[in-house]
Amino acid sequence: MRRCGSGDGARAGDGDCCRPAVTRAYREMRASGAPEPYCVDAAMVVYRWYHPESTEPDAAGIVSFWISGVARH
Repeated sequence: MRRCGSGDGARAGDGDCCRPAVTRAYREMRASGAPEPYCVDAAMVVYRWYHPESTEPDAAGIVSFWISGVARH
């Protein structure tokens, strides 16, 4: 699997190569009835897998921005 931040020239948040996986993790957990904090944590885990070089605050900002447009139940 391609890692966005593993030397392919993409910086965290630049290419959105992992955005579909991050938003899908969040959306599907919400659809299953999981509490909001767990859904955000799952999205963060996916993002940090793709971007291990990203700091926690940077990752949180990017993930929050990406999931802000995802439909919530």
